[in-house]
Amino acid sequence: MAIQFVPERGRILMCDYDMARVPPEMEKVRRCVVISPRSYNRRHGSQPGRCLVVPFSATDPDRHLTPADVPFDATTYQCLTVETWAICAAIMSLSHDRLDRVWIRQPRGLPSRHSTEILSPADIKRIEEGLRHAMGTT
Repeated sequence: MAIQFVPERGRILMCDYDMARVPPEMEKVRRCVVISPRSYNRRHGSQPGRCLVVPFSATDPDRHLTPADVPFDATTYQCLTVETWAICAAIMSLSHDRLDRVWIRQPRGLPSRHSTEILSPADIKRIEEGLRHAMGTT
């Protein structure tokens, strides 16, 4: 795991949240979306860069749902295979070393591949609204 490219804003990736995790922080390897601009995400010389990400969770926040929990259904993006929520209150700045591409399994007979999906401008706006709520600026 560790991307070797500078991710663009809206790119869906995998993140290893278990590296030096402290409860109640996010845990396990899970999907996330890059929300920082590409200029922030650049590499630092020969070292990995960093970027701001919002994690996705497939656990229904039903009773504790807030505007900072942005829903995504399982049909909008190929790499979000179940109903998920972007958990905007769990935004993190982290190293590219924690990130990897999402592996997409194809139907039988077709080769599997890595996803290059990027959130639509409308979905990025929904996450921005969730971030504003999480930061108390709405």
